[in-house]
Amino acid sequence: MLWGSLSVVVNIAMFYLFNSIFGVEYQISNLLAWVFSVQTAFWVDKLLVFKHASDHPFRDMGKFYGTRVFTYILEAVILYVGISLLSFHPTITKVIGHGLAVIGNYFFSKWFIFNNKAHTKA
Repeated sequence: MLWGSLSVVVNIAMFYLFNSIFGVEYQISNLLAWVFSVQTAFWVDKLLVFKHASDHPFRDMGKFYGTRVFTYILEAVILYVGISLLSFHPTITKVIGHGLAVIGNYFFSKWFIFNNKAHTKA
């Protein structure tokens, strides 16, 4: 839980920085925050959370990004509904959307990416 919190902090902080400080549009801020946090999450999950040894880290990274695209789209829709349609505060909406994405991301990582039972060195 501690290590998973790191990517959440990176994501929310980067979103806030780009959107609130630099005035970048919220969907672009979300995309930039996503890239930073997914890269952080990949290495933290691979090395510290799941302790996944692999001879193919870039293949693992591709699968990791692939599953994260689904939760990114979910979060982007939540941001659109919350900010554009309901006029909610951008950072609060981001926290809600990202909270739901984090739950999905954990299960995707556990079941599909860092599943040591399916791991082969070939």
